[in-house]
Amino acid sequence: MLAAAATCSLLMATEALAELSVRDRCEQALKMMGVKTDGTERGWASLCAGVIKNEPITRYGNWYGPGYWGGGEDPHRAGLAAPVDSLDAVAMRHDFGYVIAEKYGKIYGKQYEYKLKAMADRVAVRDALKLPEDPRKWPQVPKDIEAASRYRDRIITGFIIESDIYKNLAGATKVGDAITSPFITMFDQIDYSHVPDLAKFDREVASHINGWKKQVAQKAAEDKKLKEAAEKASLQQGEAEQQAAEKEQAEKERAARKAKEAKEAKEAQEARTRLEEKIKASKQEPKAPPVKRKSYEEMTPEERHEALKNNYPEAWKGLRNALVGEDKAAAEEILEEEEQVEAETSQEEKAEVEIQPVRVTASGSFDEDHSSGGFANIVTTTITVSFWNVGNQVPGYGEASMKTSSVSSLNGATSESSCGGTFSGGPNGVLRFSGECDGVSLSLRGGSTISAEGVSLTVSNPSAFSDWEQ
Repeated sequence: MLAAAATCSLLMATEALAELSVRDRCEQALKMMGVKTDGTERGWASLCAGVIKNEPITRYGNWYGPGYWGGGEDPHRAGLAAPVDSLDAVAMRHDFGYVIAEKYGKIYGKQYEYKLKAMADRVAVRDALKLPEDPRKWPQVPKDIEAASRYRDRIITGFIIESDIYKNLAGATKVGDAITSPFITMFDQIDYSHVPDLAKFDREVASHINGWKKQVAQKAAEDKKLKEAAEKASLQQGEAEQQAAEKEQAEKERAARKAKEAKEAKEAQEARTRLEEKIKASKQEPKAPPVKRKSYEEMTPEERHEALKNNYPEAWKGLRNALVGEDKAAAEEILEEEEQVEAETSQEEKAEVEIQPVRVTASGSFDEDHSSGGFANIVTTTITVSFWNVGNQVPGYGEASMKTSSVSSLNGATSESSCGGTFSGGPNGVLRFSGECDGVSLSLRGGSTISAEGVSLTVSNPSAFSDWEQ
């Protein structure tokens, strides 16, 4: 908005000067004053030199330029951009001076408006003249020193060109002789005796600037609130997303845990089922496989010899049949010997053929006091032996085993051991163990109990020996 007045001072011509252009007037004026147009001159001469070279009066900072104030172009409201340096601050005060002039012009008329705009021009010239010619010495140093210096001159010259320069070039006044607005040349009949006091005008400008600063502060506060609200919303969204992610992860972990528990439960159930089947199978009395012996005719000479040596009746019968008809005397003699052998065969040997192998289990337990320091600790030891009733009397059934398990009442700690051995067979047979139990020997009594040091083991199925003659 500031440069509008300077532009008008050069471009707005009265009817009397319509025959000459601004360029023509500037050329004639500079020629008469002996001023060069190479841009080295300052002040009003510099402005005219720029016009001759078609240099536009462009914007400077955030407040300097036609229709431009506060970084915006809204004719009704200044932008909120602050002045960039001391010269831009002068332009800011000039713009608000025009606002005051237009406000009072609506009340008292155009003549009064132009009076106050002339006042704003005088203030702008005054403030620009207060700035040192070297912009580096300004309170608020500009970034572009050369541009700042040039635009300071434009403010000064643009607002102090007297209209008589354009009416009569020969009588052009020296720059700075008069401090008036170009609007005065259009209303030279106006009575300027009632122009407001500069001090009051400055106060009103300052009041407008303070109002503008409040708007800036309010906008900054609103922006801050919006930013904080956006950050809060973003934070809440982030927290919501985090909670959703944690919830989803928890659901996955819970599902995985349930799947694992279900799998473990299934495996445990399958293990219990297998154990129950194994226990059930161990309690069943296995039937001894039927013993099928070869006939005498099917035996090899060695097998026949072994069968006769073991007094197998079938072997002797086969031998007798082989000899019948060939040597009756010898056959009869062999038959008599066979009957003699059969008569002498012990009841135990007969039982070998008649008794079925059965798995036998005997167990018992005893307690030991290992209490100490006021803590009661009773250790219970359970001994379990397993063997076949026929033992070594029938090939393949002489194997025996013993398992020991100890449990502490203090903390439930357990200790287990096992070892293998043999059983001689029968209701009064002897169990002998090796390995960790090397040297341990236990005797079965009547097929029902086994005596050991400090403990008596009870046979769980004494009926396995019921067919034996005790």
